[in-house]
Amino acid sequence: MRRWGSLLGLMLAFGCGNADYMGAPLQGAGTGGTGANGGVGSGGGGGGGSNCTNVQATPMDPTTLPDCAPACGGAHCVPSANVPPNVAAQLATCTGGYCVPDAQIKAPTTPPPSCKSLNGAAGVCLSVCVPQVAQYKDLLPQDVCGTDERCAPCVNPLNNMPSGACDIGKAQTTCDNGAGGDGGTSTTSTPPAPPMCPYSGPPLVDPSTLPSCSDLGGAHCVSASLVPAAMASQLATCPTGLCAPDVFIAAGGNYIPKSCTSLDGAEGRCLHVAIPQVAAQAAMLTQDVCESYEKCVPCYSPLDGMPTGSCKLSCDPGPTKAAVVFADCCQENNATQGRCVPTEVIPSAEQKNLSQKECAQSTDLCVPSEMLAPSFKPMACTGSTLLTGSYTGVCLSDCLKFTFIQSLGIVRGSCDDLHKCAPCTDPLSGKPTGAPGCP
Repeated sequence: MRRWGSLLGLMLAFGCGNADYMGAPLQGAGTGGTGANGGVGSGGGGGGGSNCTNVQATPMDPTTLPDCAPACGGAHCVPSANVPPNVAAQLATCTGGYCVPDAQIKAPTTPPPSCKSLNGAAGVCLSVCVPQVAQYKDLLPQDVCGTDERCAPCVNPLNNMPSGACDIGKAQTTCDNGAGGDGGTSTTSTPPAPPMCPYSGPPLVDPSTLPSCSDLGGAHCVSASLVPAAMASQLATCPTGLCAPDVFIAAGGNYIPKSCTSLDGAEGRCLHVAIPQVAAQAAMLTQDVCESYEKCVPCYSPLDGMPTGSCKLSCDPGPTKAAVVFADCCQENNATQGRCVPTEVIPSAEQKNLSQKECAQSTDLCVPSEMLAPSFKPMACTGSTLLTGSYTGVCLSDCLKFTFIQSLGIVRGSCDDLHKCAPCTDPLSGKPTGAPGCP
């Protein structure tokens, strides 16, 4: 009988919207602003009202400015006073200012070159010196852009809102305060819509363009920088990052796993066995309607009814059915020692050591509760019989049939009243008995 792992630990932290690899700069709606001295770059202004005028940023010569520190080829350090706050928020800092791509320094009123971004959508070429462009450069296509640029989409595919990338270079609008004041910058913007959850549309990223990380298929290796920290801790590593299911990659993390029927008819979700905690329980999970590389993970632990987290991933609204818990069995010495587990998830070689006992379902066998815990390790013991003499072994539950060592005789030995001391070595043949927990 092998150790059985608990399903209770399956708490996968996929968060709705957390995997938006567009990041903050691509979630805006073209908000504008201008620095006191004209500044570098601009967002799409929209200020209305009377006494409003368009303003243009002032071109500068990049060679007259310090290099970025840390260095970034094709960018220079522009003084803070020349960088509008809304633009500064998207740039890396450098001594006394912000690291601005040379193209925007030279011609802040000239829109970046057009290109085709994700799924052929309209975009513009932005320098990898912009931190979030650098972070996602492995996902954003290069298209016609320079070697140090990537094509950022004009519209965030997750919420269908303008990303702000295609507003760069547009004039901004400044307006007075409406009361004869000295004026100021006024812009209007539409707050970004919530991420499309679940995402619907062409794959945001084609998983087939990434290295495969599962022999079974359905999972590819993505850069760790593209995976939220809460999720990253649940994924296996691979040569170029983390092994993520394709459905997650294609939807930018905003998806609902397929519903399925798990153990004892319980509600569950199809999750990839590339996820280590799913792989650890794979032998105890059903397949049902899931793909060949997935298993149906129940919404609630069948051991204690606690949520496993599998039905609250990403956009999933949660389970619709009540928890299903394995029935009790093996009432010995006023204690419940076992749980009724479906035979479909018990290896055939191990079923011979189990009995149905009080299990109402003919398809269930009574498994010692202690053996369902991932930390199960039987205590060492000593015993003695006329046939074997003194021996060493492990304490195993009375719920077991002990078929594999019945011929040797077995006693409680140094075990408690709920266990017997199963020898680790057959004294007649000198071969291992196969008792779980033996060396």
